[in-house]
Amino acid sequence: MKITGNRDNLIKGIQIIQAGTSSKTGTIPILQNFLMETEDTGLKVVFTDLEMAVKHHINVNIKNAGNITVPVKKFMEVIQNLAEGAEVNISADESNRILINSGKSKFKISGAPKTDYPVIPDLDETNSFRVPAGTLESMITGTIFSASTEDDRHFLNGLLWKYEKGFFSVVATDGRRLALASTDKIKSKKDFKVIVPSKILNELVKFIKTAELDDKEEIIVALSSNQIGFKIDKTVFISRLIEGNFPAYDQIIPKTKEISIETDIPKFVAVTKRAAICSTERGGAVKYTFKKGIVVVNSASQNMDFEDEMEVDYKGKDFQVSFNPKFILDILKSAGEGKVILDFNTPATPVMVRLPGNDDFTYIVMPLRTQ
Repeated sequence: MKITGNRDNLIKGIQIIQAGTSSKTGTIPILQNFLMETEDTGLKVVFTDLEMAVKHHINVNIKNAGNITVPVKKFMEVIQNLAEGAEVNISADESNRILINSGKSKFKISGAPKTDYPVIPDLDETNSFRVPAGTLESMITGTIFSASTEDDRHFLNGLLWKYEKGFFSVVATDGRRLALASTDKIKSKKDFKVIVPSKILNELVKFIKTAELDDKEEIIVALSSNQIGFKIDKTVFISRLIEGNFPAYDQIIPKTKEISIETDIPKFVAVTKRAAICSTERGGAVKYTFKKGIVVVNSASQNMDFEDEMEVDYKGKDFQVSFNPKFILDILKSAGEGKVILDFNTPATPVMVRLPGNDDFTYIVMPLRTQ
C-alpha cells in the first residue's frame, strides 16, 4: 500500500472514527488499531470496539492499493506533530511496517495485517428509512440525558426507537424521569421497536454537530435483527442493538392534570441552579412552594441553606413539591429560552413538563419524598 494525503484531512478523518473508543480496546490488543484500506476514490478507515464501529472515507491519492491496521494513538500522535497542511506519504511493507514521511520527517510504526482485525459487517439497507439530520439530532439531544448509565439495567442504557401508527418516537428513561420525542414527519415502510445504545447516539450527534449538518442532509437509518446503522454520505456508524424489554412508558405519562403552571425558562433555570448549590450532591432535593403569583424555592445541606422566590403564573392553593435539581435543569437546558409548562396532579405524583406550542417533546419527572 502506498498513498499520499493531506495532514489536516487525515487528522479530521481519524478523529471521527476514534471517537467511539471504549475501555475494551485496552484489553484486546488489535482493538488499539484501526484499519486503513484503499478503495476506488480514496482511503477507507475503520475503527471498532466490538460493540460499535465507525467507517469513514478520506480523500487521498492512491499509488499502490492495499490495507493495514495501525495503532491509532501512535498514528495520531505522529500526524498531529507534522506541519499544518503538510503532504504526508504513507506506505506499508510486507512485514506490516507503516512508513510515514513528510518533508524530512520519517517515522516507522509496527502494524498488523487486516486478517487480524474484526470483520465489520456492511450496512444492510434492506429495511432502511431516511431521517433529516437536524431533526434526528434534535430528537436525540432532547431525550438522551434521561437514559440510565447503570450497567445492571442494560435495557435502560439506550433509547427506545419506535415507529407505530405513522409516528416515529425516541424515548429515554432511568426509572426516575422520562423524555419523549415524537414526530409524524419521519416515515418508515415497517413498524419497529428497538433499543439503541446511548453510546452510538452520542457519537452520531457529535458527528452531526461537527459536520454542521441540518435538515437539508438526510441520514439513512438501516435496521436488522440485531444491529442498527447510520449512513451519512461515505461515513457509516454501526452498532449492536440492546436486548431486553423497555418499560411501558406510555403508562407513566399522566392522562389528566389538576394544575398547570407556566413559567419563564431562563429565570427558572437561574433560581434552580442557585438552589442546587446548597443541596447535597447526590440525590439532593430542591423544594418548590407554589403560592398565588410566586414560587418559593428552598434547599439545604449540612452546612448551607438557601431561599429565593420568583413570579409565576399561578392562582391556586398553596402546594409544595421537591425535585432532584439535576433532572429539572437537564430538561430546561434542552428546552431553549422561552416558556415551560408544569402539569401537576398531586405533589406526590409525576409532573409533566412540556413546551407551549410544541407537542414534539414531553418530559416526566418523579418528585422526591421529603421529610
